[in-house]
Amino acid sequence: MLSAESLYIKWINDTHCWDWITSPGSRFERVAKVNDVCWFEIRGTINTHELSPRTHYSSYIVFKEGFTDLPIEARVGVVGKQASKRFFCFDVSTDGQFFKRGRRTWYFEKPKEREDGWREIELGRFFNKGGLMNSDEFEMSAIATELRHWKSGFILQGIEIRPATIQRPRTVG
Repeated sequence: MLSAESLYIKWINDTHCWDWITSPGSRFERVAKVNDVCWFEIRGTINTHELSPRTHYSSYIVFKEGFTDLPIEARVGVVGKQASKRFFCFDVSTDGQFFKRGRRTWYFEKPKEREDGWREIELGRFFNKGGLMNSDEFEMSAIATELRHWKSGFILQGIEIRPATIQRPRTVG
């Protein structure tokens, strides 16, 4: 897992916006807590050499508490190239629901409870081709920039990257 301290977090050095706190059950000594932000942006990177080659991975944001009723844009991809994009919500009551704001509509999955007492939601998946000549970096991000919507209370442990469970289509016959 990439710790909150190893991530790029917009406004992290402004104590009006974020604080570093301790949290029982965290893998890390400190986690990040949102005090009050209108621009929510978290980015993490990992080099392909740190991952197994020829492996599909999923990345998850690991958190406690969250914002309700607010779409978060997630992007996952190789740095400098087009990333996959999806939307999610930290609200645990959003499973299978659509969220409408203006002309936009989003479908949200529900964050999952983890055995360690934290929650997670998938940011996206990627394939690490690997190889000796390949030293790409994968970037994962979560961004909410609606300036009129202030956010608070979110607690971030980090971004976890683990091999993805790929479901293969069934063959008949």
